Amino acid sequence: MTIVASFDPAAPARWIGRTLRRSGATLKAEYEAGREGDDSPVAPIYGGPKQQLDAVLAALRTKRPDEPPAPVDDADVDAAAEALRAVDWQQVRAAAMSSASGTADAMRTMAARVDWAKAQPVAAQVSSALIAAVAAGRIPVGGRLGPVVAQALGDSGVLSQRIGERLEDEHAPLPPDFRDVIDTTATP
Repeated sequence: MTIVASFDPAAPARWIGRTLRRSGATLKAEYEAGREGDDSPVAPIYGGPKQQLDAVLAALRTKRPDEPPAPVDDADVDAAAEALRAVDWQQVRAAAMSSASGTADAMRTMAARVDWAKAQPVAAQVSSALIAAVAAGRIPVGGRLGPVVAQALGDSGVLSQRIGERLEDEHAPLPPDFRDVIDTTATP
């Protein structure tokens, strides 16, 4: 049996377009905030593993443990699904396996916030992919996606399940499962 991989020559252009739109939206929001007198730190367009981890953990800390999960917004599901479709998973896996990048530490810290026992299989797979992509700096969490990722990791898989279902509805492949990488990095 021969497997032939199809190459979509327009895929890089679409990825660049999505990245530029997201970057432009972040820059515009920061500009408007500055014009209105907001002198809070600027949201990075892309940060390294440490900055990505800090952003997600900050969003997770704002939620009280006894607080019920926020309602899942379809726009959030769409934004997260689009972000996952745009990720180069080979680069994420390479970063996760590299001990020098700090990605493994960030993955381990974020994974500790997920209640893996309550997450359904698809939700666990999507959550692990979100963790890996954020830790590798492939999904920016400085803008709109930060709270979405934090909710996906902190709501026992409710949002992650919806994201996985959205990908399946669109006949898009689910992202790779990084639980094995997370487990590997968790053991000293």
